[in-house]
Order: sequence, then C-alpha cells, then structure tokens
Amino acid sequence: MRQYLLTSLGGCLFFICSWFCLWVIAFYFVGDPALAILLFPFSLRLGITLHTAARYWLFIYIAEWGLIVLLAKVLNDLPWWPILIASGLSWPLLWCLRRYYYGDQWRQLLVMAVSIISTATINVVVVIVFSSINLISVSPAGMIFLISITGGLMLVPTCYLLWSFLFSRSWIPLTVALISRPLELRYRDLCLYALLFIANIFLQINLPEELSRFAPFCLAIPIIVFAFRHGWQGALLGTLLNSIALIAARSDVNNMEITDLLLSLSAQSLTGILLGLGIQRQRDLNRKLSAELGKNHVLSRQLIKTEESVRRDVARELHDEIGQNITAIRMQASILKRVETTPVTQQCASTIEQLSLNVYDTAKGLLSRLRPKTLDDLGLAKAVEQVVCDLKLEDKGVDVAMAWGHSQQPLCDTTSVTLYRICQEALNNIAKYSHATEVIIELNIDQKIRLQIEDNGIGFKAEDAFKGFGLRGIRERVEVLGGQCSIISNHYDESQHLVLPKQVTGTTLVIVLPLA
Repeated sequence: MRQYLLTSLGGCLFFICSWFCLWVIAFYFVGDPALAILLFPFSLRLGITLHTAARYWLFIYIAEWGLIVLLAKVLNDLPWWPILIASGLSWPLLWCLRRYYYGDQWRQLLVMAVSIISTATINVVVVIVFSSINLISVSPAGMIFLISITGGLMLVPTCYLLWSFLFSRSWIPLTVALISRPLELRYRDLCLYALLFIANIFLQINLPEELSRFAPFCLAIPIIVFAFRHGWQGALLGTLLNSIALIAARSDVNNMEITDLLLSLSAQSLTGILLGLGIQRQRDLNRKLSAELGKNHVLSRQLIKTEESVRRDVARELHDEIGQNITAIRMQASILKRVETTPVTQQCASTIEQLSLNVYDTAKGLLSRLRPKTLDDLGLAKAVEQVVCDLKLEDKGVDVAMAWGHSQQPLCDTTSVTLYRICQEALNNIAKYSHATEVIIELNIDQKIRLQIEDNGIGFKAEDAFKGFGLRGIRERVEVLGGQCSIISNHYDESQHLVLPKQVTGTTLVIVLPLA
C-alpha cells in the first residue's frame, strides 16, 4: 500500500507538471484557454492512461480536474464544466479500449487511433450539447475536432514510445563491465538531425512572402530521413521536431492560419507515422527473410556435409569390399591357370583375370568421383595437382599455374570438397572444349574464400554458360553454401575469326564462398 501511494503521488506530480507545461505551449499557440486544454493536455492524459494500470487512473483524473478548476478560478472566461464532463466521459471509453491494448505494434496503434478519434468525438458532442442550450460560447465543432485529433496524433504515439522504451526493454544491470565499456555517440546523426531542425526553423521564418506557403512542404525532408533511419518511431520524432518549428515560427497568426497549421500538423504526423510504419514493416520483413536465409544456408551446409560424409563412408566400404573381392578372384584365376593346363581353361582364367582388372579400374574411377581419396590423404592443393596429372593437360600443351594463398584458418571438409569439385569440373571443361594453352588457378582466403580459374581459350557464348550440367551444378552448389558464382567469357568465332564482344579471349570463373 505504501509503495502504491508513493508511486501514485510521484506520478501525479509528474503529470501535473507536464500537463501545465503543455497547456502553456498550447495556449501560446492557439490563444484560447479552453482549446489549449483540448490540444495537448487532454492528449497527454489519453496517452498516459492507455499505458498505465487502471488502479492509477483516479489520481490522474483528479489531478487533471484540479488543474482545470484552478485555471477556471484564474481565468474567469474558461468554460470548465464542459471540459470536466468531456474528461469524465473518456474514462469508461478508455476502460473498454484498455482491454484490447495488447499484442503487436499494429494492434496497439489501431487501438490508439480508435481512442484518439473517440475522444475527439466526445469533446465535440459535449461542446455541441452545451452550446445548444446557450450555456457556453466556444469555437466551432470542426475546430475542436481538429485540435483534438492533432494533439492526439502528436502525443499519444509519443507516450507509447516512452512506455515502450522504459518498460518493454530488457535493461542490463549496471556493473563494472558495463561502466568500463566506452560510450559511443553517433555524431553524424546528431549533427544531421540538428541541422535539419535548424534549417526547418530558418525556412519557416525567413522565406519570402510569396514562398511562405511552400515552407510546410520542406517539413517532409526530416520526416523521410528519420523514417528511413529509425522506422515509424523516427518519423514520429521528426514530426515532433517539425511541430516545434511550426509553433515557434507561426505564433502570431489568425484563426484561418491556425486552422491551416493544425491541418499541416495533423497531416504530417499521420503521414510520418504511416510512412515510418511502411518502412519499418519492410525492414522487419527483410530481417526475417535474412534470418530464414541464414537458417537455410546452415541447413544446406549441414545437408552437404552429411552427403559428403555418406559418400566418404560408402566409398571406403566399396573400396575395401571390391578390392578384396577382386584380389580373391585374381588369385583363384591364377590357381586355375596352374592347376589346369588345357588351352580352354587357360583362356577362361585369363579372361576372368582381365575382366576383374577392368571391374577394378571402373570401380576405382567411380570411387574417385564419389569421394576423392587424394583429397583426404594429401589435401586440396595436392588433390588439384593430381587432377591436372590425371587429365594429362601438360601432354596437351596446357600450362597450369596454381597460386594458393596462405591462411591460418583451415577449411572445413564441405568447403574443401566443393572447391575440389569446382576445380575438377573447370579443368575437365578446359581440357575438352577451351583449346587453351594457359590456365591460372588462384585461391585466396581472407574474410571470404575466393577461387579464380582463368584460361586463354576460345571461351563460349554468354547464353550457353549454364546450359550444361557441370557449370549449373557448380553454381547451385555455391549458392547453396551462401556464395556467389560469376563467369566472364569472351567468345572467339573461328568461322569469322572475330572476337566477341571485345578483342580478348578466354574464360574466367570466380567463386566467392563465406568462411564456415
């Protein structure tokens, strides 16, 4: 109970000070004490009650009613009875809306919009009723509705931002480690925002008379900048700064100009919030998409890792089983040759031995394609050199130069196998189709893995780049691992002896992979 009373009294004092300060600002702007109460103070009470537990509402309303009565005693022309009744009628409305004020931002913003419009409607109805029985003489209903909407659009979302920042965030305890952490200030952002604010005030005050009507359009610039950087919260902050600039620059205006300014404030507040909501929604979707892509990349890498593990196990088992069986078959054929000396038996034994050797050679080639044994035994560089020897590129007049960048970070098995298969496929294509005489293979490992294979062959047409299964398989495997694959080829037309599109031939394959 004691904590409840202390919290209530402290909150009540804060509300009284804020309410009165906002009334002074509104009175300075509109010049009417009753309209000033409906502009900012009512909106402040609306925003605070929406974000405060219902057990504290009594202190908030009592503080507001006491301030209205005190102002009525100081200002004899203040129609305080309608204002008190409008304030009291908002209590049951907010009580009903508070039950639906939960969930995501979209739901909460919708409840805020309904509460602002409903409160403005209550203010208009109360004023119309009292003016119809000639108890008060106040401004037109349209002006009251516009003032209520303008104040609500400016202050209710601001109260939501403060409540979200103070009570919806996980605060880190103040420890020695946190104190020793250096404070980072974004000087560029602060300077940019300050310059925009100063430029707005300058434009509102110093533009020539013939251009003064175009000054409010300049207010869209900070709103767009803030919305792009910080979503709808930033857009709302931009609208608040613009509102301060407008109120400071247009204090000595007549009723017609006040209506224009209120419309401008409402329009820019609503536009800024909607623009910021759209940008923030797009950012949230991009963030979720990036997270899902990251999960997909991790899952794809794990699938490839599992696939290579299965390939390695299957290759090892097949190698052991086939090797033993082929050795046994050859031994039996040799025994048969020594035991039976007839020509038919000798011929059959030789055929069996030759067929077993063919099976072994075929199985060895398939096992190499299934899982390169040299990659496990010798590493990536030696394995690629073995591919060059197997393809007999030197005998075909192809000079292969390899440059392997040194790095302290070892490559994982999935990445090593992927790079090996890319080199294997590229060298195979060069041996078959390129008519090249020089090949350069470069591998650099820094923040990312970059593999470049370049030859001086005849190249191929751009539209034929991914028609075959080899290059298409390379691209798909690289993209699955979250990398990028690019091919630059300049086709040489032998029939016309032309180089298209420029006088340089050859093909360059560039692979960029992230470090696992």
